[in-house]
Amino acid sequence: MPRSIKFLPLLLVSLSRPLLSSAVGELAEASPPEPALKPYVLTYKAIYNGIPITATRKLHRDQDGRYIITSRAKNWLGKIEETGVFQLDASNAIVNDSYLYQRRIFGRKKTEQLTFDHAQGEAVYKSKKKRKTTSLAQPFHSRLSYQTQLRRDLINGKQPLIYPTLARGKEREYRFAILGEEVLDTDLGKITTVKLARVRENSSRETVLWFAKDWDYLLVKLWQKEEDGEDYQITLKEGSLAGVPLSQLEPAN
Repeated sequence: MPRSIKFLPLLLVSLSRPLLSSAVGELAEASPPEPALKPYVLTYKAIYNGIPITATRKLHRDQDGRYIITSRAKNWLGKIEETGVFQLDASNAIVNDSYLYQRRIFGRKKTEQLTFDHAQGEAVYKSKKKRKTTSLAQPFHSRLSYQTQLRRDLINGKQPLIYPTLARGKEREYRFAILGEEVLDTDLGKITTVKLARVRENSSRETVLWFAKDWDYLLVKLWQKEEDGEDYQITLKEGSLAGVPLSQLEPAN
């Protein structure tokens, strides 16, 4: 598989409140959204092996009070789309409903689906070749919801940054360490960011992320180095937060 194709999923999932409620309680009262749950639309840019790649990410809330995250990455070779749906329970904990992964490369399709059945206390993963049920005795995030919880924790100064997550039918634990602050020069000007690193064991792969400190910790940049030494990055090009273009907000510096 071309390396540029393998790079596409990184744009969507390279990025878990550590424990979630295992049962959906009464939804929180309607109120202005907390910073990490404000609606946003973001566009990222990257060039890998000379091939331009565009990635977008959106968060909005539907009429039923559910939060929906949609991520897309595409180039002329194909596209990948992910959709995550979650709610907040009465204690404001994230409670996942579903996660859907769809990929179309060179006309070939792949679909993965993760459904959280809180009434039965289990999560069911399905793909063409695999089906797996996981107990929700220990709550888990999806590959999208943990990224929202990471931002919530950064905003509220919570540590450790550890997120139990279900990924492709397997139980994972995503860990991050804060490296400090750094000012980045971007298409939107200079942005003060908090720099994080993904903590891995028994792997030489490196992932570093930068979040805009004054823009509710939106992801500004991601850099990854693979085990074979190749590296690539994505950077924020444009977007909006709570309906306001980022270019019209006060610079996050």
